[in-house]
Amino acid sequence: MKPKREHLTKTAMTILKLLENTYLPLNAYQISKKAKIPVPSVYRNISVLEEENLVKSFEFRGFSYYYPADRHVHYFVCNNCGAILPVMPCQIKEAEIEKSIGGKILDHTVIFQGICKDCLRKEV
Repeated sequence: MKPKREHLTKTAMTILKLLENTYLPLNAYQISKKAKIPVPSVYRNISVLEEENLVKSFEFRGFSYYYPADRHVHYFVCNNCGAILPVMPCQIKEAEIEKSIGGKILDHTVIFQGICKDCLRKEV
């Protein structure tokens, strides 16, 4: 079933367009600052966007980070500085996993955690 956008509020559409036009995932405070929308309103609208399968999220350091559901990318997050970097292309072979588990994969999200190259340089 394809997500529907026509019934979304102006605020929800603003948030969705911001996420679609931003390379990296954003947390609610970043969305609030960039879109000039109060944080409580961001959370209410993000909830609707997630229910409509238009936005996905992942948790890191106590924050949820949001990105468009149709964007297939994995992320690396630095445990030292909190940098979020895209990891492309996807190296996961869904067909092989499906064969090994005897099931059907509908979606996947992969978040790698570690130390980024800038933080590694600082440690030397």
